[in-house]
Amino acid sequence: MKVSDIVAKILKEEGIPCVFGYPGGEVTSFLDSLKKEGIRFILTKHESTAAFMAAATGEISGKPGVCLSTLGPGATNLITGVAHAYLDRAPVIAITGNMATNFYEVSTHQHLDLVRLFEPVSKWSATIEASSVERILSKAFAIAMSPKQGPVHLTFPSNVALMEKEKMNYYLSKISTESTFSGDISASLKIINNSKKPIIFAGLGVLRCNAHQEFVKFVEKLGAPVIITPKAKGIIPENHLQFLGVIEMLCDRIILDYAKNSDLIITIGFDVVEMDKQWMFGETPVIDIDNMPNTDKYYPTQLELHGNISKMLEVLTRQVNRASWDINDIKSVRENLIKTVATKKSEAMESFEVVKAARRTMPYDTIAVSDVGAHKMLVGQIWETYEPKTFFMSNGLSSMGSGIPTAMAAKLYFPKKPVIAIIGDGCFGMNMAELETMVREDIPIIIIVLDDKTLSLIKMNQERKGLMPYGVEFTNPDMVKLAESFGAVGYKVERIKELEDILKKELNSKKPVVIQAVIDPRSYRN
Repeated sequence: MKVSDIVAKILKEEGIPCVFGYPGGEVTSFLDSLKKEGIRFILTKHESTAAFMAAATGEISGKPGVCLSTLGPGATNLITGVAHAYLDRAPVIAITGNMATNFYEVSTHQHLDLVRLFEPVSKWSATIEASSVERILSKAFAIAMSPKQGPVHLTFPSNVALMEKEKMNYYLSKISTESTFSGDISASLKIINNSKKPIIFAGLGVLRCNAHQEFVKFVEKLGAPVIITPKAKGIIPENHLQFLGVIEMLCDRIILDYAKNSDLIITIGFDVVEMDKQWMFGETPVIDIDNMPNTDKYYPTQLELHGNISKMLEVLTRQVNRASWDINDIKSVRENLIKTVATKKSEAMESFEVVKAARRTMPYDTIAVSDVGAHKMLVGQIWETYEPKTFFMSNGLSSMGSGIPTAMAAKLYFPKKPVIAIIGDGCFGMNMAELETMVREDIPIIIIVLDDKTLSLIKMNQERKGLMPYGVEFTNPDMVKLAESFGAVGYKVERIKELEDILKKELNSKKPVVIQAVIDPRSYRN
């Protein structure tokens, strides 16, 4: 049995249904092994797309997504998506081909130290060896799935892939869920019950630990307002009376100013990798509840509880007293936030109108993806999310170009659910060629491209600094003709009614749909 066959069999046994990638000569034997095991290989137009799709698959499934590239430029193209997985806490196995070991020390063509190259953006980076291939793969899965989840890189020399082994000796990786916790629960309860106005800051740790149900019960028993990070959207329905809004998104100053009325902050699964602002709550005491210690020290903590988030919240829920917040006040702040974001400033179609119309028109369980740019700040704040794992964005690395690949992966995982990607035209330009991949692989997502022909987030930064806009404006293709040339469906809209009619018409489309939504770029300026 070839080593490449063993790796493919291990992926099959670990429940990996597909591998995303762009191959080269060094991985052709491995491709053949994947085919023999019935593992679907999805050829993307660029390696970064493959890595973003693997990361999204990991986020959704909780098991590593797998991506593949060749050596040299193939591997370097993979890095951005792997770095996204690293900072956005997504389990991934990234496999790169490599030159034969007997040529490695004397060859220079495409020669890069791939293990060292991936080390800064991986939890572990290693070379697959014939003698220990099973242990290497087992370790890779274990590391990728252990908190904080993230990518593992494995480089696969071409001659090692062809080496023969008599048998495979592999045991499925099992990651045990921590059933206990540490920290002074009694002291924490005393502090919570002595406070009048505690407030909750929650992050993607709640999502990664599948603790959303216990989280909502704790929130409702305590009666405290909730602020979440963008990647935690869905851990509490955003029409819940205690939901305030999303930190680091548009106009979050409104909810942060309100949070200054609190006398205690309870952080739950609050991963500060999403935070771009400095901590602004001074000496307000903080109780940190997470599955890992607060080693970042982004904010000072009075008490820390670590371990199984669900178990800790269950214990706290049984014994906490209700806070003295006024539900009507929380509702009023929330309404003010949305009103401030969604204030029309021109006769032309505005970005917030597009987002609200899409949310209003699309079904309750729609999976939404935002790319990165000025629109991310808007979509993250006003796209209402009601269930876990129905909203995605890159917000640790915050990488442009992640939106379309993430939506593609979501549609593959949830083929019966509608999937919509709301992206900027700068983002669309980065991977519009993936329309061919969507058509070929039967991935019918809806893409709304906010067309303002500007890198608006960067332009606004220039304006705030008193600089003249420079290097931020461009032209766009005719996206209708572009989509149709790939075998997809294309529309161009300038009115909200047109957008709503198209979304209703194409909701169950069997082809990818591109909607070029022409907007006034001034609409982002709040």
